[in-house]
Amino acid sequence: MSTTQAVTSLGSEIDAKCASMDEKKRKRMVSNRESARRSRMKKQKMVEDLANEKGRLLRELENNNRLCSEREKGWHANESENNVLRAEKMSLAQRLSCLHSLIQNILGLSANAPRKTLEPMVNPMQLVIASAGKYQQNTAQFRLMSQNLQN
Repeated sequence: MSTTQAVTSLGSEIDAKCASMDEKKRKRMVSNRESARRSRMKKQKMVEDLANEKGRLLRELENNNRLCSEREKGWHANESENNVLRAEKMSLAQRLSCLHSLIQNILGLSANAPRKTLEPMVNPMQLVIASAGKYQQNTAQFRLMSQNLQN
């Protein structure tokens, strides 16, 4: 073999190797591009899914805030009603106590005296008229006690 043929033969082998390497390089580039495209699509899908989830969570949060606000308003209304009822209960208890005292005073009962019973024929209006002064006194005491309790 002559040197020219050897060089040509060597050149063709090198060209074949280069062509083979170029083909591998080209295939790798195509594969990398395809992989990058899939990665971008996957990332885009993930971003869209996160955006959808964010929207869903924001709607859920808005709904929960609305429900919480409604329940809080209901709680405040119940709390106000309970406060009114507690005050009314105290007022009625005090009034009942005053009425018990009034009845005891009218009947002349004391803590140590034996209990008398009302005569069946007593006119209730007589009891009311007789006790008006004592009731006013008890009412004044009640108001004073109520003011003390509120302070």
